[in-house]
Amino acid sequence: MSMIGLLEVFIAFLFFFVFQCFFFHTKSDAGPILKEWPFLRMPPGMLVQLPRIYDWTVEVLEATGLTFSFKGPWCTGTDLLFTADPRNINHILSSNFGNYPKGPEFKKIFDVLGDGILAVDLELWVELRK
Repeated sequence: MSMIGLLEVFIAFLFFFVFQCFFFHTKSDAGPILKEWPFLRMPPGMLVQLPRIYDWTVEVLEATGLTFSFKGPWCTGTDLLFTADPRNINHILSSNFGNYPKGPEFKKIFDVLGDGILAVDLELWVELRK
C-alpha cells in the first residue's frame, strides 16, 4: 500500500471515530455524560445537543445533583457553573448577595435596565429590596 493510501485510510478512520463519538453517543443509566476533550473540553458535546439544548440541560442538571460545572475551551476563561438547586439559588440571590458582586462590566452591558433592583449592586440593592 502506498503512503497516500495509508493516509486515506487514517483520515477515514479518524472521521469514523469522530462520527461515532459525537453522533452515536448514547445516554447511560447515570444520565448524559459530557466528555472533556483536550483543549476544546466540553463544547463539542454540547454542540451536538443544540436542537434539544433545553431538555439536555435539564437532563445534565438532574444527573449531576442540580449543579454542574461546564468547562469551556482551554485558556478562554469560559468555565461556567450551572445550578438549579434551590439552596444554591437562595444563597446567591438572598442570604449572601454581597459575596457575588455584578461589577462594572455588568453595569455597562445592562445599562438599559437603569438603577432597578436587577442591575444594582450591594448597598443600593439592599435599599431597593426594603
